[in-house]
Amino acid sequence: MADHIKRSIESGDVPPPVAPQTHGEWHARFGELGQFLGGWFSQDMPDEFGDHDAAVRDYRATVDPQLTARLVGEIHELLALGPEEHDYAVGVAELGMEVEPPAPFSVEAWLRTVAEHLGTVRPDYTN
Repeated sequence: MADHIKRSIESGDVPPPVAPQTHGEWHARFGELGQFLGGWFSQDMPDEFGDHDAAVRDYRATVDPQLTARLVGEIHELLALGPEEHDYAVGVAELGMEVEPPAPFSVEAWLRTVAEHLGTVRPDYTN
């Protein structure tokens, strides 16, 4: 392994990123996305929130802005992998999402919408 790493460093060749394959790999790479999907979009989501938008608003209102920024970055990282729609569904399920995205959104379109919504800067009223 050390020789392989040394050759990679010396040559500058880096393998392209690939989608995680195991449950552990998904959570190691997309930790905050796992917290978001598993915490706000479990099977209890319809009982806790009126709809998907209410859950996203609750996340934004209750989670530290640095974690929100990390989540947005992880969503963009997942989308940059470019998997097919089925793979997005597998990924969000591995990360704890137990409800379907709201109609008429695909998983990919919904994630893009969430990232856009959460990526807008919140005013800082603490100063």
